[in-house]
Amino acid sequence: MTKTSIIANGIVLTCDATNRCGAYHLLVANGRILDISESFDKLVRDNPDAEIIDASDKLLLPGFINAHYHTESFLLHALTDGTHYTLWNENTALKQTSERLMHASSAKDLDVLYGTAYAAHARCGTTWVGEFPPCVHEESLVQIARAIETSRIGSVLALRTWDHIRGTRALGSGGLRAAVSLGEERDMTVYSIENALRAAKGLKASILAHVAEQREDADTMLRNFQKGIIALLRSFNALRPETIIVHANHITETEAAMVKDANGTVVVCPRSTAAKQTGYPALRHLAKRFVRLALGTDWGSIDMVEEMRFVSQLPLVVPGLRAFSPLEIVRMATINGAAALNIHKDTGSLEVGKRSDIVFFSLNSLRVAHLSKHSRAEEVARCVVDILTTGDISDVMIAGEFVLRDRTLTLFSEPERIAEWRGLCSRYLPGQPALQRPVQPAAQPANIIPFTQEPREPQAAEGFESGFPPSPSPPAATTPEVPPHPFANRPKVQREPAKIELPKNTRTVFGDDEDF
Repeated sequence: MTKTSIIANGIVLTCDATNRCGAYHLLVANGRILDISESFDKLVRDNPDAEIIDASDKLLLPGFINAHYHTESFLLHALTDGTHYTLWNENTALKQTSERLMHASSAKDLDVLYGTAYAAHARCGTTWVGEFPPCVHEESLVQIARAIETSRIGSVLALRTWDHIRGTRALGSGGLRAAVSLGEERDMTVYSIENALRAAKGLKASILAHVAEQREDADTMLRNFQKGIIALLRSFNALRPETIIVHANHITETEAAMVKDANGTVVVCPRSTAAKQTGYPALRHLAKRFVRLALGTDWGSIDMVEEMRFVSQLPLVVPGLRAFSPLEIVRMATINGAAALNIHKDTGSLEVGKRSDIVFFSLNSLRVAHLSKHSRAEEVARCVVDILTTGDISDVMIAGEFVLRDRTLTLFSEPERIAEWRGLCSRYLPGQPALQRPVQPAAQPANIIPFTQEPREPQAAEGFESGFPPSPSPPAATTPEVPPHPFANRPKVQREPAKIELPKNTRTVFGDDEDF
């Protein structure tokens, strides 16, 4: 028997092409949205047997889409915090723990790890994840996929090895979606790329490309292929709207233009890359070319609300950086994430025909007393980005079923899951405070550049740290379902850069090698 529900009396931000916002009532059946109406009486009259779900004093958004995440980091980030990414290979504790976790005998531990991490995703309002698993054995990948499916959260699983491809085929037809990874830039050859493309075609899967996360990655591509990875993808006819492009910390404006011409989306992970000190998304180039952007938390964090807030606050600490509007940022975490993972026809916005993947924020707080059913979309988005937290999430619905109801996870006993998780941590992270981590060498203590009131001019550098000026309204959307961000484009005013001499051992607050 079809279960029909009417979600009534909430404030709704749809994140569709028109960004509808207001007091709407949603009719949900078979995991899909059948109607979005201003008339509650009409929905009840037409569906007299429907269950009424009262969403008074709640804000309804599309479920968040974390478009790039390494779930092993949910455990391992304790070993990497504060360590430069290039030093991870020298971290003995990290290497030993990773090898133990990826061993075929650790399949049950992976079940606990992924089950716990995805329960935490649900608490944070995430309903889809672009999962980038470690290079585990075939049986272990099957265990990972089943743990994800048990959570009800949707996932696009990156296949990194032939064992992964075999494991995915063994799963048969389930709710899992797959993307074939091209691998690390230093290992790419014409032969490996052609094989990955053939595998993706056979699986009817997308291609996933880790693009220029580090400067060394971009340099390797130029040395081996005499072109960047974006141009290489285009030469293989693999630069398409459905190609998943992640990071893009060190791409050029020309490469950004290629992504735009292909109607592609770039998944940026600014907070993680700042923590790993690998460089920053080239937002200056991406914005100038109106490239659609999605968000991923990448390593450690799973909180998409905090990720949005980080993006919002970057201009406060990076002079000259264009501020994204709150609505742009919310779309990065919803419909744009769906576009990045090629699932935007199914989810990412609240529209008739799409899955009922919904996150409910409680508005019963003095912090949000100004929000009402007459608030505009931009005002509602600003509340999400600047005021609300994951602690305000009361309910999460995935395909019409609540996985979080009245702040309680519905699929399992949370105390039992916490006990399992603590047991896993005690086995893999014994004596965590005493772990030895490599320390970056420094001849003298670094002088940190303080925040000052003096104006500073942005320097000519790649990445969002260089900044770019505000500009007028963007061009019209290329597709009705997933319009590009309204980025702007004005000629840059040339000024003489400030000449400031600093001690040789000075280090900026964003890392040793980056320039503002």
